[in-house]
Amino acid sequence: MKTMIYFLIVILILVVGGLSFIIIIEQDNSSEEKSIITKSSVSSSGTPAIASWLAKKDEIISSKKTYDLIMTGWVTPEEANKMRVNNPNVIILAGLTTKFVYDSPEWKGLLTTVANYGKETPILITEDMYLKRVNGEKCAFGWASEEFGTSEIYAMDPRHEKWAELVVSFYETVLEQPQHDGIIIDMVTEWVPCEDAIISKQEWIEFDKKIMDRIKKANKENKLIIFNSGKDLSEISSYIGYFDGYLMENALGKWGVTFEEGLEAGRDRYIVIYNVDTDDTGIKDLNKMRLGLTLSLLNDNTYFTYDFGPRDHGQAWWFPEYDAKIGKPIGNYYKEGEAYFRNYQNGIVVSSPYKNTEVYFEEEYTDVATGRTSKTFSVAKGDGRIFIK
Repeated sequence: MKTMIYFLIVILILVVGGLSFIIIIEQDNSSEEKSIITKSSVSSSGTPAIASWLAKKDEIISSKKTYDLIMTGWVTPEEANKMRVNNPNVIILAGLTTKFVYDSPEWKGLLTTVANYGKETPILITEDMYLKRVNGEKCAFGWASEEFGTSEIYAMDPRHEKWAELVVSFYETVLEQPQHDGIIIDMVTEWVPCEDAIISKQEWIEFDKKIMDRIKKANKENKLIIFNSGKDLSEISSYIGYFDGYLMENALGKWGVTFEEGLEAGRDRYIVIYNVDTDDTGIKDLNKMRLGLTLSLLNDNTYFTYDFGPRDHGQAWWFPEYDAKIGKPIGNYYKEGEAYFRNYQNGIVVSSPYKNTEVYFEEEYTDVATGRTSKTFSVAKGDGRIFIK
């Protein structure tokens, strides 16, 4: 039996907006190796694999829903235990970024508190760490918004050794914590966020990869590493070799991947998380949600999440289709007409991205979305359905 010894560490950060932070650090003195996480197209319970991106932890825990993948900034051992009450097999990832800072005391406080665990001399975020324009101004991402109540995001200079040490230390601490099954790295970009920055694109990537090298070296237990690629793999192709999977933000949305691009991505060897959303409107388009969900079920190594949008992720929204007992997949997906199908032990998944589709079965099935049982169904253009035997 594995034995753990726990320590509670209280770290006070008084230099960031006058705020204090309590971070619970769990020390695991066991030498037992952890099993490497593997993933198929459905969760261990035979239902769709559901994720939460930048999860609102309290909502996720109180929902008592069986999320399969939870990604957020940091998870305490107590929070992880509560998440695993809902689903013992949930995968928990934590992390922030490597080249950006969100201009809020809470965000910066989390980064510096976790990064400085165990250090006699803390590393603080200083003005010279920020990436500057040629005129000396900070390089802003353009994220500040009164409408959404969001602060600005600023690029950091990956060439700055103290910045690199700070962010690497943050990820070292996250990886050392046994409640985390791996890490996420948000906002991985190959493009510099301002054209007149005092850094070339080549340096931007080169020095960030040096940071990634150090993080990879710190990943002694071979835990999962997931990137937010933005749109798709092409946006992080320079970083191949540093990640096990990636998230497609705003999939099927205004600037995200199309259905065909998402389908092609799912054929690859990487874990793919389809992050479909409301395009920051808050209006839940159930057809679009189901199209994204069924898209995720056409391939293996895929997860699905549906939320508000890039301006506010992580809501604990749950839909009847998430609980569908479809069992394991039987074979690969196939195409009939303009629709895509995949057979499962207990049902059939249908994605109909381009035109209305009439579906005919030799035996009766139940449409999970409507509860209707029949041998014939209509699936509207831009919709997807799960049919259970």
